[in-house]
Amino acid sequence: MLSKSELIDLVEKRYFNMMDQGHLEETLACIAPDCIWNIYPAGIRLEGRDAAIRNAFVNAIEKYPTMWHGNFEWTVDEEVQRVAATFDVRLVDKAGRETCLSNVKLFEVENGLFTKLDLYFSTADSIVSDSQ
Repeated sequence: MLSKSELIDLVEKRYFNMMDQGHLEETLACIAPDCIWNIYPAGIRLEGRDAAIRNAFVNAIEKYPTMWHGNFEWTVDEEVQRVAATFDVRLVDKAGRETCLSNVKLFEVENGLFTKLDLYFSTADSIVSDSQ
C-alpha cells in the first residue's frame, strides 16, 4: 500500500511529469494492463493500457508537442488507494495554437498502478479520442 505522499508522487511526478515531457513508456508504466479510462463529458471509454489507452496517448503527444499539467489540488484516500487531482492544463499544438483547461482526474490504484481513471474535462471537446 502506498502512503499519501507516494500516491501524489505517482500521479504528479511519474505520470503527469512524464506525459508533459513526452515520455510515453514511462507514462504508461503507471497504468495497469487492464485499466479502464472514462473521459467526461465526451463519453469516451478506453479499455486496456496496451491498446486503446496507448493509442490515445500517442495521438495526444503527436497533436500537442507541448503539454503542461500543474497547479494541483489533491484529495487522497490512502486507505482505499484513491486520488482526486484538480489541475490546470496548457496544451500547444503543432500550429502553435494554445488550449487551456481546468480538469479533474480520479485515480484508483492497486499494487502501485492505476486500475481505473476518470477524467473530467472543462470542455466537451476532449483532446483524447477513442479511435484505435
